[in-house]
Amino acid sequence: MLYSIYFLISQDGKRTYVGYSGDFKERLRQHRNKAVKTTVNFGRFQWQILETVDSVPGARKKERYWKSAAGRKKLKTLFHTAPSSNG
Repeated sequence: MLYSIYFLISQDGKRTYVGYSGDFKERLRQHRNKAVKTTVNFGRFQWQILETVDSVPGARKKERYWKSAAGRKKLKTLFHTAPSSNG
């Protein structure tokens, strides 16, 4: 199974979220249906798959990187956003 590490950004660019899932389409549906507490107030958002890996430990490791200061800085550079502390 492949796990997707993904990035969500609110339409206003002020809120971001990084997560991983083995079923990205279903997880995206949950975010859009406001079933995820952390992103319930995002409103409309854009998404980007950052990486895919073949194990849960690998996905967690990559997710931790993207949530770290270095990862957030890289996201800011890649997507021209203000990194937030969400998710």
